Amino acid sequence: MAKHVPACFLTLPVEIAYRILDNLDELTLLCSTRNVCQRLNMITETYHRYQ
Repeated sequence: MAKHVPACFLTLPVEIAYRILDNLDELTLLCSTRNVCQRLNMITETYHRYQ
């Protein structure tokens, strides 16, 4: 039986992270995703709704 490895948001492909961010309103996107970590900053900086 294969060992189950839990997925972390930070290990998801950027395209899937974008799909998750699509479900957030602008205020939540701005206030909850910035300055959490470098990877999440990079994802939000390249996310079309954040620009």
